[in-house]
Amino acid sequence: MTSPTRILLIDDDAVDRAAVRRALAKSGLKHTLTEAPGGDEGLRLAALETFDCVLLDYRLPGIDTFALLRTLLEAEGHSRAVLMLTGEADPDLATRLMRAGALDYLDKAEVTPSGLARAIRYAEARRAFQAELAVARREAEAKSLELDTLNRQKSLLFSIIAHDLRNPFQALLGLSEVLGKAVAARDPASVERRAKGIHEAATQAYDLLESLFSWASLQMDTMAVALTDVGLDALATEVMQGASEAAADKGIDLVVTCDRVAVRAQRDMLATVLRNLVSNAVKFTLPGGTVTVAGRRDGDEVEISVTDTGVGMPPGKVDDLFRLDRRTTTNGTAGERGTGLGLLLCRDLVERQGGVLTVTSVIDRGTTFRFRLPAPVMSQPVSSVVSATSEPE
Repeated sequence: MTSPTRILLIDDDAVDRAAVRRALAKSGLKHTLTEAPGGDEGLRLAALETFDCVLLDYRLPGIDTFALLRTLLEAEGHSRAVLMLTGEADPDLATRLMRAGALDYLDKAEVTPSGLARAIRYAEARRAFQAELAVARREAEAKSLELDTLNRQKSLLFSIIAHDLRNPFQALLGLSEVLGKAVAARDPASVERRAKGIHEAATQAYDLLESLFSWASLQMDTMAVALTDVGLDALATEVMQGASEAAADKGIDLVVTCDRVAVRAQRDMLATVLRNLVSNAVKFTLPGGTVTVAGRRDGDEVEISVTDTGVGMPPGKVDDLFRLDRRTTTNGTAGERGTGLGLLLCRDLVERQGGVLTVTSVIDRGTTFRFRLPAPVMSQPVSSVVSATSEPE
């Protein structure tokens, strides 16, 4: 069962209002009619109620009709058809009103029940079509932006494959050739050096492929993330144990200072974030420095941070860290190489769990990455130091 068309009639002439009222009554159009004897009253009623159609007199005393028409059309939260009523046949005026947004222009002297009903139905159909067109346009614009983002991501992937992935394989080819010659020459020292170089190049290629796979998979996966209670202290300690060998090579202390609290997170995602941030911190910390994973309860959330006492970054570089179109890579303090994808991956993983990854950095003093996740229980803080030379349990 269709709802009645809700009509607002704005006309200062009582005789004209009565004529429209009679025409509507005889039209067979299912409707409700609200009358306003002036522009101000019409605006007040339009703001209070929802109308499908407005019949607006062109000549209202003391009113700028075009301004009133714009106000009726632009009212927030309303989508209504406006038909103009006039006592004069002026094609130029009709054109101006239609361009201003009116959907029809009716001569009061020629208003008939069937003609009025037909004009209202036509105006409503046009209004509905325009609303659907606006929605389709917004959706098309959103899709266009999405495609632009996908194209940038595709270009980035091709750039990485063409440059970053080619470099380690070129090194593998060159080193393996030299290694073969060293073996033939029975030069153990040269063999050892070349074998180490091959291992480093292979590790770099593997790390890059792993980051590419994780990041690309995350872009394609739109399913909601299932969060569970994850022990932050235990997970942070586990991550630090995994980084202990790289830290020991540089004489870096690894510290865990976490509340004993269950964080609402996806465990594998959180572990990946912490591993990448800790690895990044070790990479940019000088020998003798410290990398700290901290977690503290703050209301209904836990703030998690990874802090290093490393080389730090200038403000401009901090601003570009999470820019897909400005991927930057810098060698670590011991010449370690990176892809620039690790931090993008961390940002996306944190956001998928409902957090926001932020960074603060000071040149020659270090860098801190922070994010917050829900924490369902209270706990007391505990601090532990993970030896850089200890073995995982």
